[in-house]
Amino acid sequence: MLYVRETLDRQTGLLAINTMGEFITVTELGKKYGVGPKRARVILHHMGVLAAEAGRYRLPQLFVERELGRRHDHLRSGHPFDVLSPKCQALIAEAWIDTVTDLDSEATPTVRRAEEALDAFRSTRRSGLSTQEAVCWLCDHYPRLLHRQIAEILGVTAQLVSRFTKVRAKQKQIKIARKVQTLPNLQD
Repeated sequence: MLYVRETLDRQTGLLAINTMGEFITVTELGKKYGVGPKRARVILHHMGVLAAEAGRYRLPQLFVERELGRRHDHLRSGHPFDVLSPKCQALIAEAWIDTVTDLDSEATPTVRRAEEALDAFRSTRRSGLSTQEAVCWLCDHYPRLLHRQIAEILGVTAQLVSRFTKVRAKQKQIKIARKVQTLPNLQD
């Protein structure tokens, strides 16, 4: 989307329109590089462009002040998003390959196996897995994975993984309590 800045020319009283360039969303940047939106956010977070904020990866305020992007926080849809300036896109293009290589080399063999197994499981299903279902599946099949490793595989924050594992633990406790619960005697 083409962003413009309107300034008032005080001598003539007319609005002067200055073009700021073609800004794109993080999802559009991911499509440009052939990766999904979650993977794009993980790569940009690893690069330092996005920061974890309230369970999401968002553009830091410092980047907005340096005119590397814009934050759209208060929308009618309620879903905030960020756009990246042409200057930021150029910086990302320079560091993209090195960041992806570095991110892939950090993954341990166990993480790679877990990711491949999850992809294989997803391919056998008719419908996709939600993030919570994927977290539970990884916890069941790879219990030694850390929350940050699961977050890395799924492209979400570690806080979100922690929240879903707490929900899972609570559901397991309820299930165990129901198993132990005695049935009422109906022989009256």
